[in-house]
Amino acid sequence: MDHKYVQFIERELLPELNLLASKYAKWWTFKPFSLLNAYLNDHEIVLDNYFSLDELEEKVIRMLKNGSQYFNSDVIVLMDEEQQKVFDSWYIFVPDIVKDHLINHVDAAPDEICKALQNKHMTENFYIESPMDIIYKDPSSVFWLPPFLDFAINKSTGNVYSWNRLLFIFTEFCLNNTDFFTRHSDSIISINENTFLTSLFGFKYFHLSQIETILKKAAKFLGRKNSIIQNCHFIRHNPSFNVTSAKNHPNVFTFIDDIINNNNSLMPSVSSGLYI
Repeated sequence: MDHKYVQFIERELLPELNLLASKYAKWWTFKPFSLLNAYLNDHEIVLDNYFSLDELEEKVIRMLKNGSQYFNSDVIVLMDEEQQKVFDSWYIFVPDIVKDHLINHVDAAPDEICKALQNKHMTENFYIESPMDIIYKDPSSVFWLPPFLDFAINKSTGNVYSWNRLLFIFTEFCLNNTDFFTRHSDSIISINENTFLTSLFGFKYFHLSQIETILKKAAKFLGRKNSIIQNCHFIRHNPSFNVTSAKNHPNVFTFIDDIINNNNSLMPSVSSGLYI
């Protein structure tokens, strides 16, 4: 499992965190007596005391967009004398609006303000999908089936399975249960009419190679019995991450485990139809 965690962290988690860190690294505030600030307030366009240049640019362009040329939206002609005074120009070239017309109206926020706002907005805007390869390959992952499907397979409900075990019994079920399925060839199977599984499947025929895909649509993920520390050899056997010292790093591991366990659409629910 080690390389799967490493790949997830290097290829997905860190790039997303770095992107957000860069996006929310710098914050700005209007200079005292800024004409732009007064102009925006007069037009009931209000920003927080500290804001990003992207937010300021978006609000200014939205306010001025009526002056853009129909066939060239990158050039805004300022017909209003007040606008010409605020932006010190009679036109705005949109790609250069920040460096030519906005930056002179703002001051950089103090470092402590930037850091606090960076942390706040990264927390609010961070989301990344669970790494499905870890969910399905982790032997400690536990899965559940909708009760009527579970009952058809086991004559009982509430059963939980590892993925490999569930895939095996579901494959056997599709291949060998003639009450619910009919084999038409070595590879084509159909769902029988008038069974209590008929309404679950939004299709009649499927190929042998689609069985795992169907199961992934039907099965629900309950979580992993093991954590990243238990699953990763390089963490579990690294003296820096032993059980005692792991208490010094709870947030990082808990953060990653929380992403894997919760940022997906596989949590238990009973669907009215299943499609592939």
